[in-house]
Amino acid sequence: MKNPFYLAELQVRNCQAELLINDIPCFEHSKEGGMAVDWPINSYILKSGKQFFTIKANCFENEGRISRQASVDLKITVRDAFDFSFPKQVIKQHFPISFEDKDTQMYTSGDFFEAEVPYVLEGWKNSFDFSDYINGNNPVKEGILKELEIYYETFHTIIQNRETDRYNALNSQRFEEITTAFYLSKEEKEARKKTILNSSKQNVGKIDFSEYSLHFYGNKNQVVGIKTHDQPCGFVFENSEGMIITELALFHRKNGENKLSLIR
Repeated sequence: MKNPFYLAELQVRNCQAELLINDIPCFEHSKEGGMAVDWPINSYILKSGKQFFTIKANCFENEGRISRQASVDLKITVRDAFDFSFPKQVIKQHFPISFEDKDTQMYTSGDFFEAEVPYVLEGWKNSFDFSDYINGNNPVKEGILKELEIYYETFHTIIQNRETDRYNALNSQRFEEITTAFYLSKEEKEARKKTILNSSKQNVGKIDFSEYSLHFYGNKNQVVGIKTHDQPCGFVFENSEGMIITELALFHRKNGENKLSLIR
């Protein structure tokens, strides 16, 4: 395939579940009931070779254990992004996870899969390792939270005022890597930049920053993000109709720099 496009085909029933690719959060399901999704994962694959996925299942907040009726199914597939004469291929079929005979509040499983892509992304490969600062209160964690709070305020202002140029400046590395992984042409990238905030609601409010918790990801804890209840990592806004809008956001600190920047 000239433009291999990888998908995580995930089915979740009666539990919360999170999918990570190479230890970076990719997709999260937190609603009651069932869900099936084909989720693109190219932007979490930095280069060809061995990749790793992790499935984390949890019970709902009002439950003491994961329901016996719960299950999680996952397979990794690939097709060509543009040439549909190539049939979709299953490259990894994870065994179905059933909780009929499991008495647990949480469950984690993972495995490797191989991927071949025609690009190489820098991503978080050359980023600062926060491993020594994860536990306990320390000035580094306090500094990270302060930076993320400033980003939260900044994105709120950008969305309220539809400041496209300012958004694109903050989003430059993330945008370039994701659009490269999705095989957009130079012309398509430029067109996307001009319309990137067109669908955003301008009249949005914020939740209190104290409701967020800090999380570290990546095999060396190079990626950081904040999340609030039942939402993926990112900044949560609410419009006047009560609709929740999440600006997905993961950050890293490039080696040699002293500030966080947006990476996914």
